[in-house]
Amino acid sequence: MKDYLTIGEFAKLRGVNINSLLYYEKIGILFPAYVDPQSKYRYYAPEQLSTLDIILLCINLNIPLKALKQYQDVNAFWQKKMLEDGKRIAKEKIKKLETDLKKIEYTLKCQEEQDQYNAHKGIYQRKISTRFFIVEEYLGEFTNIAQFGRISTQLFDYAESKGFSVVLPSGFMFFMDEEKIRQFLFYDVLPSEKKTKKSLKFRRGTMLVCKLSLNRI
Repeated sequence: MKDYLTIGEFAKLRGVNINSLLYYEKIGILFPAYVDPQSKYRYYAPEQLSTLDIILLCINLNIPLKALKQYQDVNAFWQKKMLEDGKRIAKEKIKKLETDLKKIEYTLKCQEEQDQYNAHKGIYQRKISTRFFIVEEYLGEFTNIAQFGRISTQLFDYAESKGFSVVLPSGFMFFMDEEKIRQFLFYDVLPSEKKTKKSLKFRRGTMLVCKLSLNRI
């Protein structure tokens, strides 16, 4: 059997356990190259490592292994098709991770700015960097937790549907309109050139800030 690897040797080459190989055989995505009819020992060919590598790639990309079986069943060139789809999925994951990293960096920057004002109470002035928001006029009481939850969820879903990257948490802002104060619920979003009826951009400057509490009464 010098042209084959034992199941233990084959598993060791990629750091998987024997039970995993037995499972891949059970679901029909990687069969031994040879099974001894008497001992039932399983042996694998070195070239089967490419299939094992694709299986491990599927696991890393959270692609169900049953999907891999479908590739094998319908396409003679399944490895190429699988790798092309894997490349697309990997790019999507990288894009999401890059967005998550931008959210973390943005939030840390805002937190560093806020730290300078933590001791302030009530209404106070503070300097802000250029920031982007999604806003929704808020009609009702701040203490109405159910209403706040409903409107904030709707606004979050709206922002996501328009392609904005929401940065938590949310808050309130106020505008003077014809001698009437209007209140808006807002979410910070990552800098974007997108514009909608609910998007808003604040340029670097000074604004009035009021600390509010939404504690249940």
